[in-house]
Amino acid sequence: MDKKTKKNSSPKKQVKKENVTKKDSSLNEQVKDEKVTKKDSSQEKNVKENKKEEIKTTKVAEKKKDHKKVQRASGVIQVLDENRRVIYGFVAGLLIGLGIMIIFMPERIAELEDGTQPVASIDGKVFTADELYEDMKDYYSVSLLLDNIDRTILEEMYPTDDEMMTSVRETADSYIAQYEQYGYTEEQFLSGNGFANYDEFVEYLTLDYRRNLYFDDAVKDSITDDEINNYYEDEVFGDIDSKHILIPTGNDGDLSDEDAKALAEEIIGKLNDGATFDEVKDEYEDQITYEELGYQAFNATLEDAYMDALKELDNDTYTKEPVQTSYGYHIIYRIDQKEKPSLDDVKDSVIEVLASEKKADDANLLYKLLIQLRKDNGLEFNDTVMKSKYDSYCKNYE
Repeated sequence: MDKKTKKNSSPKKQVKKENVTKKDSSLNEQVKDEKVTKKDSSQEKNVKENKKEEIKTTKVAEKKKDHKKVQRASGVIQVLDENRRVIYGFVAGLLIGLGIMIIFMPERIAELEDGTQPVASIDGKVFTADELYEDMKDYYSVSLLLDNIDRTILEEMYPTDDEMMTSVRETADSYIAQYEQYGYTEEQFLSGNGFANYDEFVEYLTLDYRRNLYFDDAVKDSITDDEINNYYEDEVFGDIDSKHILIPTGNDGDLSDEDAKALAEEIIGKLNDGATFDEVKDEYEDQITYEELGYQAFNATLEDAYMDALKELDNDTYTKEPVQTSYGYHIIYRIDQKEKPSLDDVKDSVIEVLASEKKADDANLLYKLLIQLRKDNGLEFNDTVMKSKYDSYCKNYE
């Protein structure tokens, strides 16, 4: 699929027209009511050179990509603030076209070489480069700066490979496909989320991919041998084979919670009276869901209530009380259990479980680890205002 890149139209310099003597009839027809002065050859040359230089500057600016941020909510990318995207575009062009120099003033603040250039005006009010740059520093600079810093560090740690790019592009295509189901085109999705084109979206997702690779590795590296050994002793067990009868509730069932529980108790009563599990599941087949789960390990993705009840049973026994999960009420029958595996056989799985628990326990863990990563890589600030803003950012995750 071809990806279309939007191009900014090159700005055109306006030249004031001055009064001059009309030269001939053909010129009269072109000028009509306006009188202009013919420019001498040196002026024309200067104007042409200025235009060439400005076009050259604009092309350089177009090659620089400012990096937009995508916010997610429940797995779906939210639309960025349009004003923020406009500011980013202006600032990127200014920083490239005007150049940056470090002014060693008392606060050592990074400033534009000449910040008096007007960016825009309305009703006589002029907005200068300095004003725009300061606003950018106040509101968006930390996010943009950290994207660039993290990209520099993580690209070296996790070089681009086919697996990475395949995964990233699949993610990008998945987001786009979700929106296309609701009638949006790819271009509408990209522009609506602040991306100039598909490649820019992929670039953002690639940074996100690398951050998550680092997150996984850093969390796993933080897990101690004591944590692994304690989890193995307390939580790991031999795989258990089971089957169950479920009386669904809520959207999955026709019965109320109270009626579903009563039906489960009725079925347990028949089991207590000597009926077999197969007999009751056939008798109530129109009201229940029956399932043979097979062997489930300690890290199975079953709900805790089910697994806790299953571990308490002996082989060839069933739960004497209904077990409630988010699906409804269960009657669980334990069939068999294998021997507990050795630590060496399940160590990687234990680490995966512990890492998932650490991530779930601290919603800010990724940010804390990235802050430490930047510190370990010698992050320093020449701009004291930016350092102050970054320090404030870090305190949010202490």
